[in-house]
Amino acid sequence: MSNSQWLMRVEKSLSASFIQPDGTSRPGIDWIIGLKHGEMTYRVMVRSYLTSDIQKKFQKDMTYQGQTVMGYLNDLLQQGWLPDQPRNHTITIGNPR
Repeated sequence: MSNSQWLMRVEKSLSASFIQPDGTSRPGIDWIIGLKHGEMTYRVMVRSYLTSDIQKKFQKDMTYQGQTVMGYLNDLLQQGWLPDQPRNHTITIGNPR
């Protein structure tokens, strides 16, 4: 499948505190991203956290964060991953380069 044919959109997001393996809680966002390739549609969940040094202007910038999540999925698609392949998607979002 050619990755240039993939369409993506944020369908939902949920900000919450998530329990970590050590028992502590960490704020993050669960994103539901809709992916479409031809007639095939998929929904993928990605959990994102922010780095501790992220600039204040990006902490509440949902557009920046959503685009970063979709960029992550686009990178995976370019590497050959397909949305019907199970995967735990968790990323940490930092300041733009």
